[in-house]
Amino acid sequence: MSKKKIAIYFFAVLPIVMVALFYQKLPDLVPMQWGSEGVSRYGDKWQLFLIAGINILIGIFMPIMAKIDPRKNNYAKFSSVYENIILLIEVFLVAIMAITISESLNPGGIPVVRAVSGGVGLLFVFLGNMMPKVKSNFFTGIKTPWALSSETVWNKTQRLGGKLFFFGGFLMVAGAVFAPIDMMPYVVGVLACGIALLPSVMSYVWYQEEMKQLGKR
Repeated sequence: MSKKKIAIYFFAVLPIVMVALFYQKLPDLVPMQWGSEGVSRYGDKWQLFLIAGINILIGIFMPIMAKIDPRKNNYAKFSSVYENIILLIEVFLVAIMAITISESLNPGGIPVVRAVSGGVGLLFVFLGNMMPKVKSNFFTGIKTPWALSSETVWNKTQRLGGKLFFFGGFLMVAGAVFAPIDMMPYVVGVLACGIALLPSVMSYVWYQEEMKQLGKR
């Protein structure tokens, strides 16, 4: 078994271990959501086990999805990148769990909105680096009908998406540091919408151009 697979399994179970270790010290109600003014929703502490279970599901089902994908043969072309994506998502969720536990035990110790916004930005930066290497499949990347219908359009869409994720992520990080805290949800929301929308629109445009070129032949 490779070191990367061991790391995937390790981070898959780490949130469960974290919750179990601190469970007796946690208050009965723990923060579940935050807004610009602080905690916006609390929940029973046992719910943290459900949230922690998301990492286990990712560690189990993302490798399975690669095997049942109709284009599973393409995964061999970016298997290392796919494992990096799984690991990156798991590490991000471990960080979110660490913030939640810390704020449950020491409320106000972390500027949660800024920390999470910055974390999302870093996640986007790393995903942006990986996205151009993702080959056509039905589970990972920017999967519009037009991108899935043409390898050329797929590659153009992932390259554009990678650039937008990369630079958009840096803007999110900058916003997390410098923007007023009540603006953070809007900064992240607007950037995320733009990052998702533009490659989708362009994949349609590129597909139509390709069809026109094929029609002229």
